[in-house]
Amino acid sequence: MLIEHVPVPDPGEYGRAQNRFRMTAWCLPPGNAARRAREVFRDRLAKLPLAADVLDELEIVVSELVTNATRYAPGPYELRLLHDHGLPVRAEVVDAGAGTTLIDHLLHRPPAVPDRIDDLELGGRGLRIVTELTHGHCGTQWTRLCGTGQLGTGVWFDLPTQT
Repeated sequence: MLIEHVPVPDPGEYGRAQNRFRMTAWCLPPGNAARRAREVFRDRLAKLPLAADVLDELEIVVSELVTNATRYAPGPYELRLLHDHGLPVRAEVVDAGAGTTLIDHLLHRPPAVPDRIDDLELGGRGLRIVTELTHGHCGTQWTRLCGTGQLGTGVWFDLPTQT
């Protein structure tokens, strides 16, 4: 684990802290980043009341995002979980690349049927899987890597609400 970060409380109207989120981040080694991310992710979410098939789908999402990061962006790479009241509510894969705009476009493009098989080779298939498996609850943002402070791209997805 790289870091556990608790943001500085921001006193609200009645003096209570409004910012209650905690972030945990792990450095991912370039050679086996996807495998390490899946292991960490499954270990952290296995204790939650999520159906096995939902956990499997979210593990695929993490794997797709980390694979894309290591394939198309410079390192270092991080996996982050954002917690609210102790429960993970959002996951994020961060790299040192500058692909925020392109990735956001690929995540939110309308579904299309390719005219030719060659159209399937244009890329972005993994991000379409991410969009489908997260029901569109995903996106990108500029962020700083916890380990280095470098500006980079974070691709996030919300975790389903536990019942």
